[in-house]
Parts: sequence; C-alpha cells; structure tokens
Amino acid sequence: MHYLPIPEPIAIEARTMMRDRFGHELHITKEKAPCRLCLRIPSVPQELILLSYQPLADRGPYAEVGPIFIHAAGCRPYPDVETFPVDFAARRLILRAYGSAGQIVDAVVARPGNAPERAAEFLSENRVAEVHVRHESYTCFDFKIVRAS
Repeated sequence: MHYLPIPEPIAIEARTMMRDRFGHELHITKEKAPCRLCLRIPSVPQELILLSYQPLADRGPYAEVGPIFIHAAGCRPYPDVETFPVDFAARRLILRAYGSAGQIVDAVVARPGNAPERAAEFLSENRVAEVHVRHESYTCFDFKIVRAS
C-alpha cells in the first residue's frame, strides 16, 4: 500500500497565491493540526494555512470539499509512502473506501494502530480504488491509501 499526502502543487499554490482552488482568501494561523503535505502533527502550535481541498477529482455527489491545514513555511511531501504515517498511528481514524467512479463503497472507524490492516481489507476488494483517511471527530481529509503498483 502507498500512503499519499495531498499533491504538492496544491500546497505550493496556496502558499504562493494565498488563495485555494476554490477562490477562498487564505490566512496563516497557529494550530496543532496535521499538515496534509508532510503528514506531521505538531506537538506545539505552528504556523499553518487553512484551505479547502477536494480529495476526489470527480464532481459527483461524493466529491466533498473540506478544510485541511498545511505548513505556512515550506515542507516536503510525506516521503515514506510505503509506511503508515507515524503521527497518525495512535489516533482513531475514519477510513472511507471509494470505488473507481468516486462512490463510497464502505467505511469504518479504525482503532489506534488498526488503520493499515483495515485499509488492506478494503483494498483487497476489486471494487475499491482508494481509501481516504479522515479525522474521527471533524471528519477532515488526512491522506489517502492506494494499492502499491
């Protein structure tokens, strides 16, 4: 499996233009929220940018737009795509399995440490194209999981 952050061009555009792809004016805020590019969760508040993001390219009913944070200063995309992001391992997480047409196939709340196993179960089914990992309470998109090629 590969654990993928948001595409880097989205973060670069947001930092450069201080607007997201939906035209929202962006601001820097201090938070302890996860950066969706480097997939790190700070232990103390850091300068982050809040922007809107749509994890599914499809414009159908399941193609939600929601808030995510990225570091205000540059950071690099999550490098170890074959390893579950360590900062998320101790969290309860929502996993949503999506089909190739962008429809939700199934979903589960995974216990801490159980998300990789549950994602593998979803991805073992041919009807599942990708799994989105989301915050349990806020349901914001964190990252996606796909089959290794």
